[in-house]
Formats: sequence, C-alpha cells, structure tokens
Amino acid sequence: MPLKNIVIDARLYGPKHTGIGRYTKNLLIALSDLPQFSKYRFTVVTYNDLRSDIQADLGNKFQYVFTDIPHYSLLEQIKFPSLLNQLHPDLVHFTHFNKPFLYSGKSVVTIHDLIKHYFHGPKTTTRNPFLYWPKYWLYRLLTDHVIKTNPLIVPTVYWQKKLATDFNLKPTQITVTQEAVDPKFLHHQAKSVSGGKLKIENYLVYTGNLYPHKNLIVLLQALKFLPDIKLKIISARNFFTDKLQSQIKSLNLQSQVEFLGYLTDAEFSQVYSHALALVHPSLMEGFSLTGLEAMALNCPVISSNASCLPEVYGQSVLYFDPFKPMALVDQIKKLQASDTLRQKLIKLGQLQVAKYSWTKTAQKTMAVYEKLLT
Repeated sequence: MPLKNIVIDARLYGPKHTGIGRYTKNLLIALSDLPQFSKYRFTVVTYNDLRSDIQADLGNKFQYVFTDIPHYSLLEQIKFPSLLNQLHPDLVHFTHFNKPFLYSGKSVVTIHDLIKHYFHGPKTTTRNPFLYWPKYWLYRLLTDHVIKTNPLIVPTVYWQKKLATDFNLKPTQITVTQEAVDPKFLHHQAKSVSGGKLKIENYLVYTGNLYPHKNLIVLLQALKFLPDIKLKIISARNFFTDKLQSQIKSLNLQSQVEFLGYLTDAEFSQVYSHALALVHPSLMEGFSLTGLEAMALNCPVISSNASCLPEVYGQSVLYFDPFKPMALVDQIKKLQASDTLRQKLIKLGQLQVAKYSWTKTAQKTMAVYEKLLT
C-alpha cells in the first residue's frame, strides 16, 4: 500500500520571508526528525529560487516540486490548485492563510495572526491608498473563507480563542502549536553565557518592522522622560521609516535614536548583549519570537501587556500598558536601578526560552496530520 502523501506549501520558506519563513523552515526540519516521518511521503512545494537553500537545509528527506507561481497573486488562485491536484495529495498543509479559493482537497491552514483584520486603513499599508481598499476587501473575503472552512493551526491560545469567538468556530477546529526560538540564537546564548558578565550600556533596543500596530510612538514618548537613554532600532528601511523619523524630529529625539538597519548574526548578538533591555511595545502579535530571541541572548525584555504577549513571555519580562508612556518609563527606571532585577530577568528568560522547541511544534503538527488522515 503506497504511503499517504502530505504536501506542504513552502513557497514562503526561510529568513527571506521573515516570521512565516522561519516557521516553515524550522517546522520542516523538526518534522523530518520525528519517528512518524517515515510513515508518510512528504512533498514540499517551493520557489525555484529557493532550490539550493531548501535542499541544503532538508537534504533528500522530502520530495520537491519547484514553481514560480507567486503567493498573493491571481495565478495562485488559478494555477496553484491545478499544480496541487497533479501531486495527488492526501493532505495539504498551507503554512499561511493564502490557500487558493478553488482548491477543494483535504487541507489544514496555519493562521499566524489576523493583525490586518484589526489594524487596517491606508495608514497601515505601503500600497497606493487608491488600491488599498479593493485589495483589503479581497484579502478579507479570502481569509474569512479559509478560516471558516478549514482545520486551523495557530501559535497561541490567544488566537485560538479569538478566532473561535470572532468567527463562531468550534475550538476543536483550531489547534495550538507554539513556536520556538531559532537554534542559532541558542548557539549564541551558549557563547554569551560562557563569556562571563558583560558591560551594560545605557541604550534600549527595538527590533522589528515599523508598522503602526508596533506602537513605536509610546517608546518615543517615553524617551522624552529619559534623556540619558538612547534607542537603537534594528529594522530594514521601509515606507514607515520616514514617518517614524518625522515623529522623532517632532519630539526632538534625533540625538537619542539610531537606526541600525540590517545586522549580521554576530552584530545582532553584540547589540543585544550590551543593551539595557529590549522594549517590545506592540499592540498585537501572533506569537512574537522577538522577546524570546532577546532572552536567548541574555537581554532583559520590557513588553507591552497586549494580545498574546503575556501568554508567550510568562513571568520573565517587565510589562507595561502600551497606551501609557509613563508606565514604560517606570519599568525602564526600575530595571536601570537594579542589577539584581536584571539578573533575575535573564535567568527567568532562559527558563522561558527552554519551554519552547520546534520538536514540540512538529509533534503537535504531526498529530494534526494523523488525525485528519484517519
């Protein structure tokens, strides 16, 4: 009897595709190490330009199908279903919400977040404002259909409950598979721990994109009351950089804020290791590895208490109300004044990071596959 064929849409694979790419890469690697892996035939669909990267990471454990059908496109809706049907899958795992409307085979979809549902409008996009609303309502039509008609995987209980409530779904339709820090951060953590105590400098770090829901404004407002502290922003330059720089100028913070752009892994680790803290002021996240990555590099975290963040970070960070700049100021000053608190947060952070692993993510995902294939 032939093995059942599980097809995984991995077009959004690897660091080039940010959080979804890291999820897809680490999930596939961890799946291939599970004992149940050999009970199935796994086929990975990915882009031609990712051929060398994905084969270097995964070797010959998977069968590969390469395509140039782009995600978020009309061709995805028209041609991708045909490609999938040619593979005769018993199950398809879409690692993002962009399952084609016309694909009717058995599938499971990972919903990382629905931030665009709750933070929308021309100010939240890099696209032409005149094109924004038609594309937004098309996005809503497609994603709402996917959510209501498929078994779902989400990264946190927060999103499991939110989807169940907002879309009137049964909780059994939604499985939580928490994510984990990339192993490269754990490697840097081991090196940092072995290197002894580091000199801490008087700066904060923010890492991530600059979309409005990231709530950088509350961090800038807090800096006004902390003239001796600088902020280093690690983010690729994008449409929102100019807007943020305008806010920095209006608050007269030019001498306190530095944009670092893209950093190598070594530079990234160096910046974190000497920082007073990472500040994560976001109003909504899907899982948010940002804080866990900082913890893995022995950098304390000061985080918003919004959405899933308390669920993911537990008791390992200092929380603040993301709408109250002075609450953030208080937490920064508290950390600044106490090395004992700093060392406590570092230890709690290491314990928090250890709670998550891609092996656990893969095991829970495999259990979803097996349930759907029985």
